[in-house]
Amino acid sequence: MNKERERQLKLKKKRKLKKKVNTYHHLYKRKGVYPFLVKNSIKLVIFIALIVIGLLILQDQMPDLEYTFQLFTSKFKPITILAVFFLSETFLGLIPPDFFLVWAKQFSSPYSMIALLAVLSYTGGVVSYFIGVFIGNIPKVHSWMQKRFLEHIDKIKKWGGVLIVFSALFPLPYSPVCMAAGMVRFPFATLLLLGLFRFARIFGYAFILFKVT
Repeated sequence: MNKERERQLKLKKKRKLKKKVNTYHHLYKRKGVYPFLVKNSIKLVIFIALIVIGLLILQDQMPDLEYTFQLFTSKFKPITILAVFFLSETFLGLIPPDFFLVWAKQFSSPYSMIALLAVLSYTGGVVSYFIGVFIGNIPKVHSWMQKRFLEHIDKIKKWGGVLIVFSALFPLPYSPVCMAAGMVRFPFATLLLLGLFRFARIFGYAFILFKVT
């Protein structure tokens, strides 16, 4: 009797899960999530390929590329470079994080530095969110920022957390998306959870870059 009840409960859960998956599938299909995912997946492959090709060409033309890079970065203290990275990840992501990932390789424990960069990138997104919340309380600035980030705001309203995941993983502007999320009062707890994909992005790119440099 108990086994039959358990079987019925499992079937019921499966039906609910299937119904939920189908609902989200049709919702994302209707809102254009899948074309956006395909488009940015292609961009991601091209982006990584260009980085790898660029580094291979530089290594061929400059055999001491790593030494040259270390010589350049040695002019700045690690704390200065980390501060620049944090500011970039907080304010519009002006500098691609990949440059900082290459810089991290020179340390005796490169993945420890990568972990620190991932934490700073994640924290930068959180700070961007609160900047967005603050901007939302200033009508004139909010009006201007709405025009500036109209595309991100529209996609946040349409897709919700999907856009945050995409921006965390793909070569998309993560900071502006988090800022837009703050402006529309996207649930903060959900942003904290989905923002963890940023760690996957930082460690994944670092692994690839470390293999070719």
